[in-house]
Amino acid sequence: MAHDDDDRTTFLFYAPERQPHAWSLDLAGLGEALRQSFTEARYKVRQDHTHQGEPYLSFWAATDDGTEYDGTATVHGRDCLVLADTTACEAASFLLWLRDDHLPSPDLIRFSSEAAVDQGIETDWRLPGTGDAARVADELRHHLAVVDEA
Repeated sequence: MAHDDDDRTTFLFYAPERQPHAWSLDLAGLGEALRQSFTEARYKVRQDHTHQGEPYLSFWAATDDGTEYDGTATVHGRDCLVLADTTACEAASFLLWLRDDHLPSPDLIRFSSEAAVDQGIETDWRLPGTGDAARVADELRHHLAVVDEA
């Protein structure tokens, strides 16, 4: 499934606007879930000037195949998770874990990207509630292609 031509970007994943805390996200609980699920994982719940002084989770995780995830999660306003410097293919694998193993319902993930935010595009894209990593990666790539054409 790896695509060598995937660009690295930052993806934002969050609960639906009408259900901003539908993920029931517990920052320390998410950190422990990362530690239990990934070959290597480090996390820390922080509270500083980032995220308007609200608590947030800073994490790093790695898989057996060497894929690394660097991200943050917050519950301020909406349950939200950011994956930095990742490809659609890499993000898709992480999202399957989040969607299928950690969230209370598979249809609760909306997403955007750094490119969309930079262009002022505020549309929430819906992550498929079913399907494998290839389908999820295709949806992320489609989003990036649409944003690139905007």
